[in-house]
Amino acid sequence: VCFGSGRGRPWGMAGRQVVFSDVDGTLVHLARDLESLGSVTEDGLHFESAVGGVLAVRPLPPSSTGLQGYISERTLKLVAELRRLGHVFVLISGARSTTIFERLPFLPAADAYVMENGGRIFFPVSEGHALTAAPIIEDTEWRSVHAAAGPAAQESAPPSQRSGELWDLYRSLEQDGWACDARSYSTNFRISLSKSATKTEADLQAVTQNLPPTLASSFNLGVADIYPATSGKDLAAQYLMRKFGLDPQRSVSMGDDDNDLALAAAVRHTYIPGFTADSVRAAVEADPAAFTVAETGGFVGTNDLLSRIAVDFGRARVLPGPRRFPLGAVFSVVAVVLVGGAVLAPRRRRRG
Repeated sequence: VCFGSGRGRPWGMAGRQVVFSDVDGTLVHLARDLESLGSVTEDGLHFESAVGGVLAVRPLPPSSTGLQGYISERTLKLVAELRRLGHVFVLISGARSTTIFERLPFLPAADAYVMENGGRIFFPVSEGHALTAAPIIEDTEWRSVHAAAGPAAQESAPPSQRSGELWDLYRSLEQDGWACDARSYSTNFRISLSKSATKTEADLQAVTQNLPPTLASSFNLGVADIYPATSGKDLAAQYLMRKFGLDPQRSVSMGDDDNDLALAAAVRHTYIPGFTADSVRAAVEADPAAFTVAETGGFVGTNDLLSRIAVDFGRARVLPGPRRFPLGAVFSVVAVVLVGGAVLAPRRRRRG
């Protein structure tokens, strides 16, 4: 069901806009979530819908937790079309860095790649300046903001040897019997309730609600993520808005999980391809005009929303700035004026 027509959505608004899109459950759909909608063919290259129709898809490398995801060819083309129209597209995920790096050959080309719930941001290297096989580079200015995660140079060290309030809490929780996961994270760690045998949901709520002021949390794929209070998808998005010279009124998001809600509050409108967390459903019910929910789940829902965004955005038009002329043209105009003056001046004297 589509809830509302969009909070202040300016149809056909000229100018560049930005989409901040989650990955898993939004652009990429997990095999376990597709079972009620149809089936992936044996070769993993097509999805046969239960209501008819076949979509070309690409299997992604399994995540570190063993989850198998797929992305449709149509999704890749729709993102490319949005960028061709002059708009900005940002992938923003809670996934660990290694998961995103492994998936880069399968994900849409984007204008920025945000991982670890906003803790790390990478930009593509400008065309003609690529020196590596995967030409993206980290925004070290943004990474340095997260003092609670300690310096970036300690990424290779185990959490037991890392400095920063984030890792102090990690060690404290492990000693208290919590199952914590920091593998391939440098600005984030995860707490698994299902793997913490003696803990309850109330215990986990007590942890997330009593964090020190330097830390924040959200839930993603059923686990609690802990990260610096300077991070989070919302703050990373606001930082990128400033980088791209855009404001919240020219920004929308796509997401499905609890860790997408703070981002939803930071943009003009949010598109929901499906509900992974009850908190997202509650947010939609509380403010239906702020969200557009796909009528169909899975790949079809994602593609319908991307198509709608493209229509809403229209083609970006760069506003004209001050007229600038090549230096040679300026000299030519000056020369014409001088020569013209030299010719006309004697004629005026002869007429006198």
